[in-house]
Amino acid sequence: MADLAVTQQIIQSLATYLKRDAASITESHHLRDDLGLDSVAVIELLFEIEDRFKIQIPDQDLVGLSTVGSVAAYVRERLASPNAAMKAPAKAAAKPAAKAPAKSAAKPKAKTKAASSAAKKPAAKAKTAKSAKGKKR
Repeated sequence: MADLAVTQQIIQSLATYLKRDAASITESHHLRDDLGLDSVAVIELLFEIEDRFKIQIPDQDLVGLSTVGSVAAYVRERLASPNAAMKAPAKAAAKPAAKAPAKSAAKPKAKTKAASSAAKKPAAKAKTAKSAKGKKR
């Protein structure tokens, strides 16, 4: 993909998100200071870029992505290296699958223990009440 095309697509994504004219956004604009994006908006933009260019942006790379130009340069670099673009989505696909069962498995166990504890307590009170009655007689 041509360098200009990558930059233009990123600028167009920003213009759409910000509801501004794409011509008013340049490569030198800082995402937060000049364009007013907060951390959530930056993450949303990067998700859209990942989807549009079929790449994965690791968390450790986010620090260097502060201007429109730095984002465009990063995307061009990732697209030029086919191995980096191909390997990253496979990792991303494996992460949610590994995390999901752990979360769902942990919740029922906690509920089961709580339910069994609650069931045992009234029975224990009932036994002590019966034994207390027997001692009084």
